[in-house]
Amino acid sequence: MARLTKARRIGALLLALGAGATLAGCAGQPGAAAVVDGDAIPASDVREVMTELGAYFQGATVPNVITVLAQEPTVVDVAAEHGVGVSDEDAAKLLDQAVTASGTKDVPTFSDASMAIARYSVALTNIQGLADDAVTSELSDRLANLHVEVNPRYGSNGEGSNVAAPEPFPWIVASK
Repeated sequence: MARLTKARRIGALLLALGAGATLAGCAGQPGAAAVVDGDAIPASDVREVMTELGAYFQGATVPNVITVLAQEPTVVDVAAEHGVGVSDEDAAKLLDQAVTASGTKDVPTFSDASMAIARYSVALTNIQGLADDAVTSELSDRLANLHVEVNPRYGSNGEGSNVAAPEPFPWIVASK
C-alpha cells in the first residue's frame, strides 16, 4: 500500500511539474511579457517602464508599453534608413522634457527599457515629419510582419503587432 501511495505522489509531482512548465512558457520564454520574432521582452522591463514613466506619461498601460517595446527596434530602424534616425541623446532629451514639464526638479536616471520608449517616440515623430506616404506604408508593412506572442498575463494579440488588454478568464466572475 505504501508503494502505491508513493507512486501516486511521484505521479502527481510529475504532472504538476509538467503543467508548471507549460504555463511558464506561455509567451515562449519564462519571465517574458511577450516574445517578438524570438526576442523576449522581459516582464521586468515592462514593470520598470510603468514605474519610471507612469508619472510623466498619463494613460500609459501595460499593453501600450509592450506594443511600443515590441515595435521600437523596427521604428528606429526605419527612421535611420530614411535619414531621420534617433540617438540616445534625443531620447534622453525627450525624457528630460517630460520630467521638467511635470514640475519635478531632479531628473532621474532611466532604464534601457524607458530609453527604448523614448527612442520609439522620437523616431515615430521623425518619420511622421517626413510626410512621405511610402515611408509610412513601409513602416506599417514591417510592423504588420512582426511575430508577437503575448503572455496572457500581460495582454493578448491585437491587430498587427499591437497588444490588446488581457482577455478575461471565463471562470472569473466580477463582483457586483
